Parts: sequence; structure tokens; C-alpha cells
Amino acid sequence: MKKFNKTFPWFSGLSGDLLFWFAIDTLFLKIVKGFNPAQIVSLTSISLIVVICLQMPLLKIIKKIGNTNSVRLGAFLLLLSSILITFGGNYVVIVIGKIFYEIAFTFRDIANAILKNNLELQNRNNDYIKVQTKANTIYAMATMIISFIASIMFNFNNYLPMLLTILFCLICFILSFNIRDFSSYDKIEVKTTKRKIKFSKVIVILIISYGLFMGAIKCGQNNGKLFIQEELFKDFNAESAVLILGTITCISRIARVFSNVGFNKIYSKFKEKVEIILPLLLVISFMIMIIGSFITSSLMLKFVIIGLGYIIILLIRDPFKTYMQDLALKNIEPEYQKTLITTMEAFRKTIYAILSTVITLILVDSPIILIIFATLILSIIEVLVSIRLYQIIASSNVEIFVGTGLYKIIVGSKEIKLNDGGKIENRNYKKEIEGTI
Repeated sequence: MKKFNKTFPWFSGLSGDLLFWFAIDTLFLKIVKGFNPAQIVSLTSISLIVVICLQMPLLKIIKKIGNTNSVRLGAFLLLLSSILITFGGNYVVIVIGKIFYEIAFTFRDIANAILKNNLELQNRNNDYIKVQTKANTIYAMATMIISFIASIMFNFNNYLPMLLTILFCLICFILSFNIRDFSSYDKIEVKTTKRKIKFSKVIVILIISYGLFMGAIKCGQNNGKLFIQEELFKDFNAESAVLILGTITCISRIARVFSNVGFNKIYSKFKEKVEIILPLLLVISFMIMIIGSFITSSLMLKFVIIGLGYIIILLIRDPFKTYMQDLALKNIEPEYQKTLITTMEAFRKTIYAILSTVITLILVDSPIILIIFATLILSIIEVLVSIRLYQIIASSNVEIFVGTGLYKIIVGSKEIKLNDGGKIENRNYKKEIEGTI
């Protein structure tokens, strides 16, 4: 368990994506592989559609081999995908690499359930956000450092960042052997004939909110960078465009570090309100990028504004994901964690697959800015869903604080104070309270 506690933040942080690849993905595919924007986006569309179709078989495999082995398999598939993407000589091989990449995270994300189970065994139930934030901070720090040097490495040798990507995937595969579920839920099998899973209203809306937000943010992150890249190539040569894009990516990663470091304090202050605040920031980010694209008077001002919109996307991604995963795992029984995690990811991938397919069709004969408009509409829908989720959570939360001489009960967002005799001091609250504390 001590090995797990030490290893988990590093494993989770360093396996959060294909390191180095994230910084030069569109450049690598455009310059090295010779793909056009439609081909680049279609890679994601095809891989996501394939993985969505495989969700049920993948869930059966996860239940069969258990949480521990699922995470190790996910780490291995990430390594395999990095090799195929790097050395793939044609479009088909790289598509296969992208398919393995998406499948890998279906298995790798079971690590979140392992963390929850192991924390409960240590009587640290409330530390999930704290540990995940530490893992996210490691990821953000690593990607920040990489963003400083990736563009320079790419200009020096186009394959050097990808070779380092493979090296980090190998390290994560080794670390995965310290990620073990010590609970009795590692390989638990639920007889669906006796007890069918029933998602509560909170879980259903949570899945929808998670899918919409993460689908929009993934689209915004990938295609936002592609959008900036295409705009840069209109006004700068390839080398200058790479360096400017690298600078924007670098600043966004620095912002991501600060968002992870400060999320514990932000969550402590705003609690469930982050469910509304973060989607609102997502809407603002796309609006800023669209506004920036219409500026023609100053190239510097244009790319500062577009870059700011992109930075906000990176700023809010990790806090939202951490909060939603914690909320989901709190509201489901342990034996159904695998099903819930795969369902959340499946819905996210479905949303992203639909977006990517639409985007691929748009890019055939339309400007890339239409992608940002489409994602803006999706993010507005997510705000409406998040407001509904917040209302349900706020009305169902019950917290009891026991002190000397005064008892305080918070039901939803309403606070009731009781004296020693149990009388309601807040006269505006009409509901009777029975029983003892």
C-alpha cells in the first residue's frame, strides 16, 4: 500500500497522455506524415467510433481480468500506440495506433476506481480530490516543461519528441506494476440476473454533463491548436509558426499547473458551484477565440486573444475531470465502479466522435473556424446541463456538524442551527426535524 501511495500520483500524472506527442501532434502529422487537416481530424473520428463499438467487450474484459491487470494492460497499449504512431509508414497504421491509444485509456482510467478503493481501506475517503490533484499537478508540470523544449526538439529533429514519448510510455508501463487494488472489488463479478445496476438521477445527468464538457474540451484543445496552427501558417513561415505555437502551448501548460495547484482551495471555497463555474469558463474560451480570429489590425493582438482562449481550455480541464470523477465514485456502489467509469468515458468518446465526424465533413470545403462555432454551441448546452446537476446536488447534500452546545445541519444550501434542546433557531425554515444527533 505504501508503494501504491507513492507511485500512484507519478503513474497517473505521467500516463495522462502521450507526453511530447501532445505538443507536436498536429505538426508531426502535417509536416512528417504529410496529412491535411481533414485527415488529421479523421484519425480521431475513426479511432473513437471503433472504440465506442468495442465498449461492451472491453467492459467484459475489465471485469474478467480485474482492476489491477486492466491498468497494466492500459499502460502497455499506450506504449504500443506510441510506437505505431511514430513509425507508422501510412495512414492505416497510424489509425491503428490511434485506436490502441483510445482503448488504452478505457483500461488505464480504472486506476481511478483503484485509488478510491485503496483510500477507503486506509480511512482516507475524503482524500480523492487531494491525491488526484497531486497527480494532475505532476502531469501539468511535466507537460509545462515539455512545452518549453518540444518545438525546439522538433525543429532539430522531427522524430526526437516521439522517441521521448515512447520512453515515457515504457516508464509508465514499469510503474503500473505498483498500481494494485487491495480491496475485495478488484475482480468482483455482479450477477446481473439478481441485481441490475440502476443509475440514479444524479448519475445520469452527471454522465451527460461529463460527456458534453470533456467532449467539448477535447475538441477545443485539439482543434483549437489546429486552428491556431492554420492561422499562423497564413502569416509566418513553418519555423516561426512552430515556435509561436510552442510558446502558446507552453503558457497554457503553465496555467494548467497553477489551476491544479490551486484547485483544492478553489473547491474548498466554491464546493459544488465549480460544476457551473467551469462550464461557463469553457463558453468564454471559445467566444474569445472566435473574436480573436476576426482581428486584422494587429497580428500580435490577434494571436494573444486567440491564445488566451486556448489557455482557458487547459486551465479548466483537470479540475473539472477530478471533481466529476470524485462525485461519480461517491454516488455509486463499489461493485459498479467499472461500469460507471467505462460508461462515462464511452459517452465522452461518443460526443467527441460525433464532433470529429462533423468536423471532418466541415473541413472538406469549409474554414476551420466553423469547428470553434460548433464547439461553442455544445459548451452552451453543457452549461444548461451543469446548472441542472448543481440544483440536484445542492438539494440532496446533507452535512451535520456537531459542536459543544450548538448543532448545525446543512440540508442542500439551507442551514439550520439547533440549540441544546433541539429547537430550530432559523425560523424561516419550516421543515420539522425529528430524532437525535
